[in-house]
Amino acid sequence: MKLSEYNIKTFLLSANQKIEENAEFISDRLNKGSDMDFVTYPPNCGFTQEEYNSLEKLKNDPNLKSALRKILADNSAGVLFDLFNIIDGTSEPDERFGKWTEICFVDKTDELAENLDFLHDELYDKYWDWRKIRPEKGWKLDNYDGVVK
Repeated sequence: MKLSEYNIKTFLLSANQKIEENAEFISDRLNKGSDMDFVTYPPNCGFTQEEYNSLEKLKNDPNLKSALRKILADNSAGVLFDLFNIIDGTSEPDERFGKWTEICFVDKTDELAENLDFLHDELYDKYWDWRKIRPEKGWKLDNYDGVVK
């Protein structure tokens, strides 16, 4: 069993659409100077008051909005490209995450549907697991100052 050409096309067109839509959404919000309540990653947002103040300087600048849209789209595409390389078996996840036996996309059948896990349900929770093992960089995405258990 494999992934059909029409599902490959639909999936990748949808991925490109979401890259553009999310880049547009975020750059629009920053350009308008709205609050950052739309930020979902990391799970507790992570902005300091100083960062909020700096983001206020971004509003009403159409050139900055355009540049941000392109940077955000590039970041999203880069993440997806790296994940697709892992799925395709042309790269592997970091060894410290555990043994990797590879995965693949296939067309869904009724039989498969009964035993599927939902990755989107796990993504945000796994941030805290990542925080526990990530190298110290002198910065972090969240604003939690306690010890991550």
